[in-house]
Parts: sequence; C-alpha cells; structure tokens
Amino acid sequence: MTAPTFDIIIPVWNNPTETRACLVSILGCSPIARMIIINNGCDRTTELMLEEFCDHLGERALYMTMERNIGFVPAVNRALARSDADWALIVRPSGTLSGTCFQQILATADTRQAGIITPHCPSEHPLPAQLVKSGCAVIEACDISFSLLALSKAMRDSIGLFDEELDSGPWCLRDYRHRADAHGFRTCLLPGATSDAEPATIFGSRERRRKQEEAAIATFRERWGKQQHVAIYLPKDTEEAHLHALLEQLLAAARRGHRLELFLHRRQYLAALHKGAACLHCGVTLHRLSLLSPLRSLTRSMAALLKQHPGLQPVCGLDGIPFPGYDTALPAATLTQLANP
Repeated sequence: MTAPTFDIIIPVWNNPTETRACLVSILGCSPIARMIIINNGCDRTTELMLEEFCDHLGERALYMTMERNIGFVPAVNRALARSDADWALIVRPSGTLSGTCFQQILATADTRQAGIITPHCPSEHPLPAQLVKSGCAVIEACDISFSLLALSKAMRDSIGLFDEELDSGPWCLRDYRHRADAHGFRTCLLPGATSDAEPATIFGSRERRRKQEEAAIATFRERWGKQQHVAIYLPKDTEEAHLHALLEQLLAAARRGHRLELFLHRRQYLAALHKGAACLHCGVTLHRLSLLSPLRSLTRSMAALLKQHPGLQPVCGLDGIPFPGYDTALPAATLTQLANP
C-alpha cells in the first residue's frame, strides 16, 4: 500500500528564531512532505528568513505571502485551498514536529474513517488520569488544537474549510469537528504523541474578545445544540448485552460533543474493559464502584465530580430505573436524544 502524501502548513507571523526551529524540525522528520509556508504579514527580518528557507527547498516548498496579517484561521484556509496532498498537517510555528509524532500520524492516517488526527496538547487539553493509565494508542476525541492538526483531503472535500466568522480557537475547532462527525469522519487523538507548541497569542481588547466569543458560542449552539455532561449508573443485575448496547449509545453521544460518566459494578467494569471501552472515546469515562459498598462509592464519586463539574446531571437507567440518591435525575430517553443527530 502506498503511503499517504502530506502537505505541512506553517502560518508565520514574525518570531523568526522559533519559526526557523520549527521549520528545521519539520525537515528532519518528514523529508518528502511538501511545506506550505504562509508569510502572514511578517516583518522584513522574518520575511528574509522565510525566503531563504524556501529557496533552499525549491519545489518542496510553496511560499504564500499576505500583504498584512489576515488572521490565523484565514491564513490556514488559504493554504488548505492550495493543498492537494492526501493529508494537510497544520503546525503552529511556536512548536516543533518530532519524528515519533509524525510517524504516529502517518500510521493513523491509514485508519478507516479517520478525518482529523491530533496529538496530545497538554497546555490546552490535559488528558484524564484514567486515559493516561489505559495505554491507548489511538482514541476518538472532541477537543482538538491548532498546535498540530492533520486533516484528510477526503474530509476537506466533503466539509470544506474552517468557518472564519467564528473565533480563531475552540469554537471554530469544535464546529469543524462536528461537521466532520456529521459526514462520518472520525477525530483521532494520539495520547502517546505530544505537541509542545505554545498557545496562540490573542489580539484585541478584552471586550472585543468577549463579544467575539459570545457570538461564536451562540452560532455554535444554534448549529449543534448545547453539549451536556451526564452520569449513568447501571444496576448490578444488568445484562451484559445491555451494557454493550449502552456503550455504543454513549460513543454516539460522545461523538456529538457530550461528556458521559458511566458508573459500573466490578463485573460490568471488567466486561467493559474487555470490549475496549477504556479506549472508546475521550468523552466517555468509566468509574468502577467498590465491591463491598458500591452505593456509598457512587455517592462519594458523584460528590467529587459535582464539586469539579457543577453542571453534571444524573440520568435514569433503563425503563426509568432511578439514579441512586437523586430524585430529579433526567429521564432515560435523554441518552437516546444525546446520541441522535
């Protein structure tokens, strides 16, 4: 099988020293990929460095110049529109690309239905402790970052480019990931690969940024609804077949951006692990209840979660089985609603 081709996109705005380090790291780990370098209104010092670098690369570089800084997302979109490789890899120039990370992206690019691949970005999306311990090589996720982001051409041809009317950060990315999911493309996180890029600098007054974020949130929720955070408890005598069906339902809900906490008795928990549920999706967290006092364990765990996430809501189980200790749990039909588009 022929290895997929890559275009590596680097939008640059000044900071020539760290940008050169980023470009050199890319050359060291991806000797055949084409580099699309965007001069996004750089100062003359950075511009000269970029021109020299591109001259050295010859046909392996596509150099694009903007007369002024048009913004990160618009610059990325201009480059994506010029990319004709199987995959486009966006690299923020404040970081570097390691050979190990690139090889993991390359291996995952052959995964069926993969449309977005992202390494772990600790500064923006820390991994839950459970996921760190699970040893998952690849897991589906909702949170992605512009620090290092691979996008398949098949997906881009289906859903288009980033929405420049949204913010240049989380809501723009969430919208894009939801569009990918709506077209059947999966978002793959590589827990063992790490992006070390610094978060992008946000310009403009605090009031302007606040208004932009509010507008982006309103647009996102109008398109996709409001994401929910729910807890589910299965009674001890629940049949294993129902557990498996529930895991499929939770996966569908997590793909739509919802967060789900599943409390399981020991036997159920082991059965779920056997089915690979620990690596199901970053939005699904499994909690094993104490063998001797499971309901007390459930109460303590819920109290700790609610302290950390006040918006967490319990959901009634199959056939309206109540969530222990909560009289106002959401109806059982909630999970079906969250799982459906």
